Formats: sequence, C-alpha cells, structure tokens
Amino acid sequence: MDKIKRLRRILLITFSAVAAVCGVFAAFMIKIFRDTFLRKDPDPNEETDPKTAEHYRHYHKQKREALPKLNSLPMDKLEIVSSDGITLRGRLYHVKDYNKKVVIAFHGFHASGVNDMARFVNMYERQGYDFLIISQRAHEFSDGKYITFGVKEHQDGIRWARKIIDIYGDDVQIVIHGLSMGGATVLMMSGASTLPANVKCCVADCPYDNFANEADYVFSSSIKADWLRKLMVSCMSILTTAADGFKLYEASPIDSVKHALIPILFIHGTGDDFVPCSMGQHLYEECTSPKEQFLVEGAAHVCSYTVAPEEYEKHFEEFCRKYI
Repeated sequence: MDKIKRLRRILLITFSAVAAVCGVFAAFMIKIFRDTFLRKDPDPNEETDPKTAEHYRHYHKQKREALPKLNSLPMDKLEIVSSDGITLRGRLYHVKDYNKKVVIAFHGFHASGVNDMARFVNMYERQGYDFLIISQRAHEFSDGKYITFGVKEHQDGIRWARKIIDIYGDDVQIVIHGLSMGGATVLMMSGASTLPANVKCCVADCPYDNFANEADYVFSSSIKADWLRKLMVSCMSILTTAADGFKLYEASPIDSVKHALIPILFIHGTGDDFVPCSMGQHLYEECTSPKEQFLVEGAAHVCSYTVAPEEYEKHFEEFCRKYI
C-alpha cells in the first residue's frame, strides 16, 4: 500500500512538474509571438537612448538630414485595400512633371517608411524617380494587426504596383526597393506570376532567405539546442496559422528567387548580425534571373546606405539603368 502511495505521489509530482514546464514554455512562446507578429510602433526615444548602437545613431542622423528635402516635395497620400480587406496607406512623392519612372519603397520589420526609406530621397531624386513610400500592413499609417514577413506583404506590393500603373499609365516603369523584411517582400514579389510587367527590376537590401531560418538564427544566440529551436519555430508557425492563416515557412524569398521574373540587385552589409550576410549570399547564388551583388564591408543591418552612400547610389543607378 505504501509503495502505491509513493508511486502516486511520484506520478503527481512528475505530472505537476511537466505541466508547469509546459505552461512556462507556452507563455514564453505566446510572448515571442506577440512581440514578433503583432504591430508595434517604432520607439520614438531610440535615437537618444544611450543603449542605441553607434551605427544606428548614424542611421537616424541620415534620416533627420533627409527629412527637409522629403518634406519639400509635392506628395499625394494614397490608399489601397488588400486582398483580405485591410486598408494600406502610402505617400507618393513627385520629383518632376510627367514622370514615367517610379520606385516603390518597402521598409523593414517594426520600422516605418520614414525611418527606413526617407533616407534615399536624394538618391531617388538625382536619378529622376518619383517614389512611393508605403506603410506595410500592421505598420505606421496602415491598418492590420498581424505581420506576415512577406507572405501577405508581397501580395500587397503587387496591388501597390497596380495602383501606380493606374495613376501613371500603362507605360510607367517601376523599381521595387526594400530593406530587411521589405527586401524579403520585394524578392517574393519578383517570383510572383501576377507581378505586372511594368515592374522592371528589384533591389533587395539585407533580406533573409526564409523567415523560419531567420527565427532560428535569432534564437541561436541564446538557445544552443537545435531541437529546442526547431520546436520553437514549429510552435510559432502553429500560432501564426491559428492567428492569421499563414505558416512561417511560407515566408520564403529563397523559393521565389529560384523562378524570379525580373533582374535583382542584392545588397548586404558584411557586419550584419541580425540577418547574416550568408543569407544574402545564399539568395544571390540561388537566383535564376539576371543578378548583381553589392557587399558593404562592415555595414550593420539596414546600414549599407549609411556606411557607403555614394557606392550604394552608384550600384543602384547603374543596375536600374540597364532595365529602365
């Protein structure tokens, strides 16, 4: 009888311990899901926070210096509605009359169009492009609750391209230019069968090859067990499927570039410790359309243009000029 009681006690303790561990793990995964996939406005105090890395101070300085020029340009506020009914918003800047060249600019994760893409205003203007700075779903001025890391964003991007064609006419020529998650978005657009022929080329700056790989890479800095990281990524995919109907593995630029329909310029900083340069190299190697690569020595994530603006502009201009 005592043995049975001891066994029951052991089983109860074991079950309680397992339940507690599972509960903590579930709470941890829900927090990661909320921090990653739900909309979150950029921290307005980041520029002055002493913990902000020096290269990002230069990034913000570059943005501040570009704002007067950006704000001096004629601008139209645009809206479209996504395939799942979300209102998306962007700002179309005009650099000259009767233009037929337009850049659609895609910002990165938990950033904003102004933070990421306003920095390019002088480059776009010098090269004679009107440009549309969009707010991706669940960011900045656009509606939406969930971020899908390119799965639905690339479909939104195709709708933005059609909006530009409606405004400028059937002879408009479009460049798609994206940073980080925006870079992944434009790469996924590049392989879409519904991409309008007016989109002539793509510039992808520091994109990930697959968001599941990116999540695994981010987790690897603190979690060394491969099996645990794989479990976490699988759990995240279950949560994204339940919340917004997409699987994590579907955010896969690497699959898109294998059948890309337009030329692509890949840009990456060799000092990128958020989306490693090896992912950009992988994408470049697997791309089957005309392609070029520009690596910026030592540049951190989204900072290639901050570190080497003249070289960046030269590569952008020479590449796009071949197709526009």
